[in-house]
Amino acid sequence: MQWEFPFIYGRLAESMSQLDGFITGLIKSQRPDGSWVYEPANKEQADLGRAGDSVLGTCANRASSLLRYARITGDQAALEAGEKALRFMEMFRVPRGGQTWECPMYEPDILAAAYAVRAYHDAYRITGDKRWLRNAVYWAETGVPFIYLWSLPNKPMMLGATIPVFGSTFYKHSWLGVPVQWCGLVYAYHVFHLAEELKKSPMEAELKFSAEDWKRVTELITVSGMHQQFADGDKIGSYPDSITRFERRNGAFLNPEDILVNVLALKGHDPDIKTVRVKSTVISSAARIENARANRAGLRFDLQWFPNETSHVLIKCDKPEAVLADGAGADWKWDEKHQRVYVSVKHARPRVTVELRGAGASQALRPSS
Repeated sequence: MQWEFPFIYGRLAESMSQLDGFITGLIKSQRPDGSWVYEPANKEQADLGRAGDSVLGTCANRASSLLRYARITGDQAALEAGEKALRFMEMFRVPRGGQTWECPMYEPDILAAAYAVRAYHDAYRITGDKRWLRNAVYWAETGVPFIYLWSLPNKPMMLGATIPVFGSTFYKHSWLGVPVQWCGLVYAYHVFHLAEELKKSPMEAELKFSAEDWKRVTELITVSGMHQQFADGDKIGSYPDSITRFERRNGAFLNPEDILVNVLALKGHDPDIKTVRVKSTVISSAARIENARANRAGLRFDLQWFPNETSHVLIKCDKPEAVLADGAGADWKWDEKHQRVYVSVKHARPRVTVELRGAGASQALRPSS
């Protein structure tokens, strides 16, 4: 997960202020060719790869942060920097280097594939450019060899188990055949969103695997993670960092967040931040956004959220004259610098209609060429 918390629990304006600074720094750290390079933090990491070199994993997570931010906020600079990174990343064909805190950077890595899926998918969600969607599908396909798609009798956690890398940690501990499920669960969550996109795309007919195939991949990885959890004792609910012979659970023992987000998504309660665009206005919320429409008088949309809870919304638009929720005054803040409205909506009932009176369209994101 990334940045969902304030969209669910509040203090969105303050949180976005911190995030804005992070994104500015990320753009400044990008090389002119769109890349980021390997910079070992210590002598031990210096042996894991060549300083100053780039692989998919040195770029994909940073690119995915830029493009997720661009999708949520409508920020043009983040979109341009993210697309520059995506064009650079097209030179790579093998997912490598997603875990260089301990793994050699040139070994194939499912986490690098996961971040590339999200980066290219978010770029497509912003621009509608099928070039980026095809790249997202490609990187999803490169993650499949890391997944156990068969199982031995009496080993229920085997089907859907995922190895992290085709290689080692510090050239000493081999991960060949040894599942590290959290890496696969990150991949599964991003593949789930890709599958949801492919359901809506005429491009699905061109693909090797259908949207339902990709959803099945998410299910297999998630169910394997659930089998790996402790059912009782002081570690109940947690799952292991790794599994030996699908029998011995090895520490550290992890909280089940990555399992839970996949379960929620598969059950129709995806906790991801949703984004809808109406002309040049961008609306983002943890709540489901429906029936968004805009005219000269302003902007209207419905929010579907849990009853008796508060949802929080970011809207990229011109400053409104008033913000209403079901016809009554709503709690809102205006960010002049970024041309954003932050709205907190109390849900006396699950569906609430939000109206921004006099909120004209802000500058649109440029479609990608």
